[in-house]
Amino acid sequence: MTRSLTIVPRWAGHADSDFYPWLLQEKPAGFDSLRALEMPDPKQPRPETWVPALAQALGSAPAPGSVVMGHSVGCQTVLRYLETLPPGSQVEGVLLVAAWWSVDNPWDSLRPWTDRMLDLERIRAAAGRVVVLLSDNDPFTSDFRENARLWEERLGAQVQLVPGAKHFNGTHEPAVLDALRRHFGDAR
Repeated sequence: MTRSLTIVPRWAGHADSDFYPWLLQEKPAGFDSLRALEMPDPKQPRPETWVPALAQALGSAPAPGSVVMGHSVGCQTVLRYLETLPPGSQVEGVLLVAAWWSVDNPWDSLRPWTDRMLDLERIRAAAGRVVVLLSDNDPFTSDFRENARLWEERLGAQVQLVPGAKHFNGTHEPAVLDALRRHFGDAR
């Protein structure tokens, strides 16, 4: 079976932002193909454009062995994509980096991402394994304990706290590579 990793960037992110180029260069073992997506209008991400862009990249029923990683608003895109999958369709797993259910000070253009409760049952059925990386000093979600609790409660996620990682915007994020290797790599 071919295994793939698809990365959905953060707000205003591109395929060459943050740690994505480094991660792709590291070529985590166990993946036959790796890519970071270029999303439409990255400075104003909207569910109605980002979810179809992810669906176009992965298909309306993803191939077996598909792992999807979202970063910040990319996590919300991944969740909304999973909601759209037909019954019985599933990705192998998702890695959600700097994931959130809400932010401390939401701005108007963020509200389409936060104002609607998601269909958690459909997401759980389509998600396979869910791994979430959070920081104890994320500037957008200061209550990391509550955020972690919600990921565990709502999706049965395995949450890993990375001290001092802020919003995971570094050019090298070893915790992300480690999570991919440990949860989705050869040693699965």
